[in-house]
Amino acid sequence: MLPVNVEINVKPVFAQLIHSGSYEGPCRVGAKADLSPDAERQRGRAQFEIFTSELSAALPPRVRLLAPTYLEWHDDFVLPQYELAKLEPDVFEADLVLMGPGGLDQYPAISIAHGYSKPIGRLGWVGSVDIAAYLRSRGMEGYAFLDYEHLSEMLTLFRVRKALQSTRMLVAVEGNSSVPSGVVSSIWDLEGLKKRYGVDYTCVPARDIVEGMHDLGQEALEQVEAMTNRLLDNAQDVHMSRENVLPSVAFYVATRKALDKYECNAFTIPCFELCAKQVPATSRVTFCLTHTLLKDQGIPSACEADTNVLMAITLLTYLSRQSVFMGNSYLVDRKENILAVHHDVPGLKMKGIGGPDLPYELRPFTTGGWGVTVRYDFSRDAGAPVTLARFNPAGTKVLVAKGEIVGSDGFDKVGCSLSAHIKVRDIVDLFHKELDFGHHLAMVYGDYVDPIKQLGQMMGFEAIEA
Repeated sequence: MLPVNVEINVKPVFAQLIHSGSYEGPCRVGAKADLSPDAERQRGRAQFEIFTSELSAALPPRVRLLAPTYLEWHDDFVLPQYELAKLEPDVFEADLVLMGPGGLDQYPAISIAHGYSKPIGRLGWVGSVDIAAYLRSRGMEGYAFLDYEHLSEMLTLFRVRKALQSTRMLVAVEGNSSVPSGVVSSIWDLEGLKKRYGVDYTCVPARDIVEGMHDLGQEALEQVEAMTNRLLDNAQDVHMSRENVLPSVAFYVATRKALDKYECNAFTIPCFELCAKQVPATSRVTFCLTHTLLKDQGIPSACEADTNVLMAITLLTYLSRQSVFMGNSYLVDRKENILAVHHDVPGLKMKGIGGPDLPYELRPFTTGGWGVTVRYDFSRDAGAPVTLARFNPAGTKVLVAKGEIVGSDGFDKVGCSLSAHIKVRDIVDLFHKELDFGHHLAMVYGDYVDPIKQLGQMMGFEAIEA
C-alpha cells in the first residue's frame, strides 16, 4: 500500500469509576439510589454505547476503528491489571488510544500510556488537558479534542505522520554526493530525516535507471505502448510526434520498476549533472513526465534531486491527497506581491488523486522535439487558494505561505517554461525567509498552513509562515 493510502488504527476506551457505596462528599453528590454501584455501572454502559456510536459516525476516511473496550475501576484508585489486559491484543496495533468523555478517567488513561507506550487522546476539556499535560511533561504523547470535528481534523494529521513514517525515497545520484550541483541548498543529512521523521531513503546511480529504460521486457514495452496511447488520446492537443513521446514514457516505466526493486515510494533525480554528461540527449528523454505521472498516483516526486522540496511535496500530498506542483520562485510584480512558481511538472490530479484528469496538452521540452512535458493553464483557476512549502537544508523547519492563483505563463513555450502566478501576502517577506530554505517551492491547491503547523508540533519540525 502506498503511504498516501495508509490507514490509522484508533482504539476507543471508556473507563467508568465505580464507587464502593452510595456516599456523598466533595467529589460527588446526588440521591442515594443514583450513587449506587449498580446505577453508576448502568450509566457507564449507556455512555459507552453513545460514545462508540458517535465515534463511528464521525471518523474521517482511512481510519480503522479497533474493538471498543469498556473498563471499570474503583475508589481505591487503582486500575486492576485484569481490566488493563482487556485492551489486548489489538491495542498493540493502535496508532491512538482514544478515551471516551467519561468521568474521572485520568488515572486509567495514564496507566494505559505507561503500560503500552501509545499516544493517548481524550474528548472533552478538563480531564483531557489534565491527561495531556501529565503525559507531555514526561515525554509521552497526550492529546485533547474539543469535539468530534476537532478529532477528525487531528486524525488526518495522525494519518499523515504515519504515511511519512512509511515513506522511503529513491534518491538517484550522479557522483558521490546526494547534494546536487543545481540545488546546493538540498538537505544533506538524509540520516537526520530518518531519525527525526522516519522517512527512509536509498541512493542509487541515476544512470542505472536511465539504462533500465533500454532494457525493458516485453510486458513493460507493451505497458509503454498503452500508456503512450492514453496520453496522446486524452490530450487536448499534442505538439510532438509519437516517436518522441515513447522514450519519456519508457523512462517512467523504468522508474516504476526501480521503485519496486528498491521498495521505495518517493523519487528524485538530478538534472544538471546528467544533462552535462548528455545522458538525456542520448536517450532523448527528460524526467518531467515521470514526475507528473508519479505524483498523480500519490507517489511524491521532485526535480533536480532536491530533497527539501521532495519532503514538502510528500507532506502536501499526504495532507491534501492531490498531485503537487513545484518550481523555482520568481518575481512577477513586487508591488502586487505576485510571484511565479515555474517548472514543467504540473499534475493531472491537482484537484484530487482518483479524480478526473485536468485538461492538458503535450509539448516537447526541447527545440529538437523530444522530452515530454505536460502543460496545464493555471489561469483556469484564477482566485483559487494555494499553499506553498519547502523544508530547510537541515530538514528541521518548513516554510509555508498562503497564496492565490492569479495567472499563468509559458504554456506554449519550449524549455522549463510553465509557471503559475501566485499572489502572496508579502512577497518581500517570503523572499527574505527563502534565504534560509532555498529556491524550489511546492504548491498545492487549498489552505494547509494551519494543519502543517499542527503537524510540526506533533513531529518536531518548526513551521515558519511567510
